[in-house]
Parts: sequence; C-alpha cells; structure tokens
Amino acid sequence: MSSRPTLRAMLWRWRRLIAATLIALCLALVVASISASGRVTPVEMMVAGRDLSAGHVLTESDIRWVEAPSGVIPGDLLIKDVSDSRLAIAAPEGTPLTTPILIGPTLADSAPDGTVVIPLILSTPQELTPVGSLVDLWVADEAGTAHQMATGATILAYSESESSSGFGSDELTYSYVAVPVDDATLVLGMSTQRPLLAVLNRQGQ
Repeated sequence: MSSRPTLRAMLWRWRRLIAATLIALCLALVVASISASGRVTPVEMMVAGRDLSAGHVLTESDIRWVEAPSGVIPGDLLIKDVSDSRLAIAAPEGTPLTTPILIGPTLADSAPDGTVVIPLILSTPQELTPVGSLVDLWVADEAGTAHQMATGATILAYSESESSSGFGSDELTYSYVAVPVDDATLVLGMSTQRPLLAVLNRQGQ
C-alpha cells in the first residue's frame, strides 16, 4: 500500500491556498493581457456564486458566469455544465470552477486505483473527516474493544439526504468511502452490523 497521500487528501489540505492561487492567477493574467495588447478578449468562465463547502453537489444556483481573458485557464479545465458535479475541496465565492476541484459525475471516477466505493454509516462527525480525508476504519465490539477493518480508505462524499440508519442513533453520517479491495469484504460485512469509526490516517496529513 502506498504511503503517499492521495490527490484528494492533498487537495483538501491545501484547499484555501489553491483557491487563493486561482483567483490571483486570474487577476494577474487580466493585467498581463491588458498590458500586452491594450485590450482584453473576454470569454465566459464559471465561478462559485457563494462560499461552497467540500462535498457540495453543485446546482445552477451555486454558480455565476464572469468574463475573463481567453487563456486565463486552459480550455480543457473549464466546465460548462455543473449537473451532478461534487466539489472535492471548499470553494470560496469567486473561485473558478474547474475540473481538478470536482469529484466528477460519478464517485467511481475519483476512487483511487485498487479501491471500491462502499456506502458506509459512520459514527465520526463529518467535520472531523471531510471529503478527501485519508482514514482508517474501525469498529467496536459489544465489549467495547476496537478492531481495525481497513487502512488507507478515502472519504469521497457525504450524502445530503436524511434517512433512518436502523442503528438507533441520530449522531451518524452517511458516507461514500473508497476502500482498498483487500479490505472491502470485511468492511461491507461489518457495515451491516454497526456503524464504523473513521480515524484520520497520518499519511494523509
């Protein structure tokens, strides 16, 4: 198993710097474009219309279009449709919405190699293990002894819907987790019996 942090974990760790850099890059290129030619060739670019949290599923009400000089961001990184797109990192208002900060139309597209995506009920508060976190999965037996079910799993998304878990507690989160293939059977079987605890893996910090 690789000891390197996943791309999503690194994006989450540096989310504020990435957002600030993108905005600064846009401003710098506007100035450069005006200085070089005396005029700006505008193109439409999608940006966050308000502060958006990591894991948020984008809708038309979340975005706005602005004019920016052509070439500010490579065309293949720009998005034209936000349908079913989920943010991998937080996007402050005005952040350009580009493909690297999106999880994608399906969770499987963003799952690391060698993993499978499993829906899990977690007893860990969502704010402690945000989208992109590299985590280990644990479960406690009836005697209170903790057992590790998987290591190096990645939190891909949280469900925004509310439903009954069947575990008799409201303090649970509904998540989609990329679990290493070798651990998937054990995790899937245990997930039907009780909630799992996600603990941040130091490799992802």
